[in-house]
Amino acid sequence: MKATNSASSDFGGFKTIRTGALIARSQICRELAIDPRLIDLAVAFLTPYANTIQLHVTQAIRVLPGEKAQMAHRDRWAWSQIQLPPELEPQVNPVLANLLSEIEPQLNIMLAITEFTDENGATRIAPGSSHYSDDVKLPDDAFVAAEMSPGSLLVFTGSVFHGAGANKTQADRIGLNIDYSLGWLRQEDNQYLSCPPEIAKDLDPKLQELLGYTVGGPSLGYFTPPLPAGEDLSSPLKALEQTHETVRLDADGRLSSG
Repeated sequence: MKATNSASSDFGGFKTIRTGALIARSQICRELAIDPRLIDLAVAFLTPYANTIQLHVTQAIRVLPGEKAQMAHRDRWAWSQIQLPPELEPQVNPVLANLLSEIEPQLNIMLAITEFTDENGATRIAPGSSHYSDDVKLPDDAFVAAEMSPGSLLVFTGSVFHGAGANKTQADRIGLNIDYSLGWLRQEDNQYLSCPPEIAKDLDPKLQELLGYTVGGPSLGYFTPPLPAGEDLSSPLKALEQTHETVRLDADGRLSSG
């Protein structure tokens, strides 16, 4: 985490460090992401809305001393939020927001690496807020600090209003975030780039599946190898078998190998 730059926006914070792509970087995170206790929770919660689940994001979050409280938000806004300059308050597409209110797209797991206290920036959760409208203005007393000891888990959904608290201490608050989402939605962390085939080919098959190297239905996410010609509708696992092959374009722009 020491090599990661701090965030640089009101929403992300100016004294918060987020380190992602943990499946590619951390053996421990790989083991946690496929821990049956976490997978069973995610499957039970998400499969009413999808045939498959996937890893949405893996991230270590380090809240430094002096950081202010994060703006309260819902993580499901990732699919409905309108892209605006970082200094503006986030807005959502009302049509998409209404569609997402009918389902639960995401389950979040926050693992405490250090103590989580009200004073050092523990995640602030608004109990019962999954049923509120997107434009609700919640008072401070609607939130409670998720205080917990190292090794404890906070589990909450993508519909819950939450945010990192202010760190008023002289020590870092560190948590490990592992989130799962519906298999037919785009992931927050692009797992195919963050954990590309040359890394994914050596991972546990269950982890490969969660990253997205599998079909999410009869025609969701299949793989068409560029070479050899004639192959189509393959499992994405085929891409993991071809990591040793080099694909180039010839002078006419056609695919060639070599």
